Amino acid sequence: MTAMDMQTKVLDVRFRSQCRKTELCAFFESSWCSNAERCQFAHGAAELNSVPDLKKTSLCKKWMQFQCWRLSEQCSFAHGAQELRATQAYIQKPKHPKRTRKSCESASRQH
Repeated sequence: MTAMDMQTKVLDVRFRSQCRKTELCAFFESSWCSNAERCQFAHGAAELNSVPDLKKTSLCKKWMQFQCWRLSEQCSFAHGAQELRATQAYIQKPKHPKRTRKSCESASRQH
């Protein structure tokens, strides 16, 4: 796996984690969910997270092709880099598991 692939994977995980448990699990509500703790949906109101505000977090594809008829204030997407913003998931540094010198040494011996 290349460094670029790793970065893409980290960004994908960060993006997806923002939407985790923002909706109730339909299977849990009907009495059984096979995913249990791994479920991406909330098992009850106590687990519900708020939906992130994703407005202006990506460029408007139509605007980039000179085809967006909306004014910037009316469009959910950014009309230019100056309008782009980041959500909390992207502002916070990603959590990496602590690696000890011993685990790094054993990993290098495997290569």
